[in-house]
Amino acid sequence: MTSDNLATVIGAGGFIGSHLTARLRTIGFDVFCPEKGSSSVFGRPLGHVFYCAGITSDFRSRPYDVVEAHTGFISRLLHAADFRTLLYLSTTRLYHRAESTREEADLSVNSNQREDIYALSKLLGESVCLCSGRSNVRVARLSNVVGDDFRSGNFIYSVMKDILDHGSVTLLSTMDSEKDYIRVEDAVEALIQIALRGKQFIYNVASGVNLTNQQLFDAWTEVRSFELNLSPSAVRLAFKPIEITRMRDEFNFRPKPCLTAIQQLLTGRSAKT
Repeated sequence: MTSDNLATVIGAGGFIGSHLTARLRTIGFDVFCPEKGSSSVFGRPLGHVFYCAGITSDFRSRPYDVVEAHTGFISRLLHAADFRTLLYLSTTRLYHRAESTREEADLSVNSNQREDIYALSKLLGESVCLCSGRSNVRVARLSNVVGDDFRSGNFIYSVMKDILDHGSVTLLSTMDSEKDYIRVEDAVEALIQIALRGKQFIYNVASGVNLTNQQLFDAWTEVRSFELNLSPSAVRLAFKPIEITRMRDEFNFRPKPCLTAIQQLLTGRSAKT
């Protein structure tokens, strides 16, 4: 097995990592999936490394794990591991306070804000990748990836679990709140293309189109009856549409619309309950 056909997925037990591992094997890769924090990654060639390790919905209560996953272990890999390419998975949350969502945009984070530990740690992980001096390292800033991931406590899954388990939802964000979602299948294909053929340092991996809460709930009400309550303290959470021109131009990236896939998640889970 040559390094061209060898891949290593760090975080293969997670949602994105597991889908990526399955897809890589389908297209002929021999995939190494080390245990979390395993020193085995320093004793063998790793081929194409996909760094999918991270803390998501519970990052606020796990600051030390967040820093280790997003910054510590990747630093040690860059310093000592033998790999052909490395792709670090970051986040489009970095654009929250930015004027633009282009990859070269100036970003703003604030260490006085507890919420910013996620963005700060991802941004430092990106910076370590850049400053490593290794030209075979890339960064993918991922949007909100959706698929059958009901282990997650992220927004759409917590809402769907409330619909299924309680028949009611109390929404803390307004109906005109909006963000970008992308299907896991499209995200995985994009990641593989970036790792194998990418020419730039950073790529946005997103749909490029926002969905509002209103669109999501309209889709869900077509397949399941439930009570929707809007909290009196609900706030509008709106993210700028993510710019994906770089992905389109370089890879002809055309992700499929996500709304039907999100609706089908509820339909499929309803059939199992």
